[in-house]
Amino acid sequence: MDLYRKKFAVLDLTHGGIPIAKSLAAAGNEVSGIDVYGTVKPETLLELEEKYGIHCSKNPLPASGFDIIVAPVHLDPAYPMLVEARAQKKDILSHHEIVGEILKNDSRLSGIKTVEVTGVKAKTSTSSLLADMLSRHFEVVLHTSRGLEYWKAGISSLIYRGLSITPGSILVAVEKVFEAGLRPDFFIFEISIGGTGTADLGILTTLSPDYGIANNTALASEAKLQLVKLAKAGSILLINSGAKKALKAAKTDKIKVLTFKDPFSGQLSGTSDQTADFVLETGSGTSVLSVPPELVMSSDLPGPDDLSRSSRSTGLSNSSIGLLDSSRSTGLSSPSMSAGSTELQALPTFSGSGIRFMHRGKEILSASLRPGYNISAYRTAFVAASAAALELGIEPEAIISAIEGFRGLSGRMQEKEMNGISLIDNSNSGMDILSAEKALDYALLKRKDEKKKGIILVLGEEASQVCEGLPPELVQGFVEKFGTKCKQVILVGERMKTVNGKNISYAQGLPEGLSKASEFAGGDDIILSSVKCFR
Repeated sequence: MDLYRKKFAVLDLTHGGIPIAKSLAAAGNEVSGIDVYGTVKPETLLELEEKYGIHCSKNPLPASGFDIIVAPVHLDPAYPMLVEARAQKKDILSHHEIVGEILKNDSRLSGIKTVEVTGVKAKTSTSSLLADMLSRHFEVVLHTSRGLEYWKAGISSLIYRGLSITPGSILVAVEKVFEAGLRPDFFIFEISIGGTGTADLGILTTLSPDYGIANNTALASEAKLQLVKLAKAGSILLINSGAKKALKAAKTDKIKVLTFKDPFSGQLSGTSDQTADFVLETGSGTSVLSVPPELVMSSDLPGPDDLSRSSRSTGLSNSSIGLLDSSRSTGLSSPSMSAGSTELQALPTFSGSGIRFMHRGKEILSASLRPGYNISAYRTAFVAASAAALELGIEPEAIISAIEGFRGLSGRMQEKEMNGISLIDNSNSGMDILSAEKALDYALLKRKDEKKKGIILVLGEEASQVCEGLPPELVQGFVEKFGTKCKQVILVGERMKTVNGKNISYAQGLPEGLSKASEFAGGDDIILSSVKCFR
């Protein structure tokens, strides 16, 4: 697509529209930005006008004045500019599509392979595990809700923190990477609700549970199919075998389609157990079993020996990038972290439990797992990341090393101790009511198995705009159904003050909620943290 000297209207400056508008303006286009939700600060709009030449409006503009309308997939189709654009048969591109076009025109990306990961669940954990695996032989940049990270030899370093996973944020991530003087072999992008069509390998983790978007006029699962429908010729798609919509849409000769079996797809969504290329099973042991030659270096992507690093400068320095983890094979979660005045400490020893990774009925590898996190919460990530790593040329030994060094991700069912009290950390940007229910079920089992006394639940949201927030009405239903199973419920966030029930108290943010929980909890209690927040 020609992105020069066109008139663009970029709708929704709140959710990634600003970097899109800036990129289009820099390419020589006449750009208007529409603050659909009226949430952008006046000084930001003024800067866009004066510094970037982007005309900004908080009200709809006539669609007739533009060549192309750019709108996010979640925007209500009844928004006036979209109604007019459809009536006038104007070109309407999603944020994902326009970001893809911008990336295709960025010559700096030539020779760099890209992986895009989307889905309802397990996006961050799949992306992070894959980054660790690939980094054993490649230089990798990972962009997730956890931050923008540089990975090499199983060690991660922070480049930048604070970006969302909207498609527009990819443009900012790319700029930050090149500004840091880095040129990775791989980019891995976690993306909400779809793909850009530029990935060499796309991963669809899950399509369920589904939910409504665009003022409930569409389903999120349909929007996520952009990963499939926009896939470029010659690319690879790795799809959850339970995602029937995606598999149907992927029936084309132009792309290679592989499937993996989500261990919980049958339990959660009622999907039938169908044949998949890659399957994960529980088991024990650490031995590497037979590895068919076609599984190692099976794709036409460059292998470890094809990319020389001896002459490449990383551009990293202690002053520009903060080290997240200085120890090999443990980089996905630092051994300790802080939250307010509380002290959180991970548990690092092996447990003896393990997984087996199967390819079309043949066992390829097995690995032992560390304790300190809920293994069941990561099974989708284990199978999807392992399958992707094999397809991208990583040998089983490196995959085993990454899995056996994995300690869980902060906020994703990681088990820690807080001031000597057991803590299950389930607070992250993707947390929802179903996740909270599953976390409580796990905490109840842990209480029974370890003969603990009570559960102190911290539940709510730190920011309502995080992935559409946590609806108070759902929290009210949760409290009515499960509140009696908890010794105390601490609700986080201003909107949660409308929720009523027994043994309830309130906190403004996660640190305050954890602090209050530690005051309520005794040494034999469990604190369960399920707060929707940026981590």
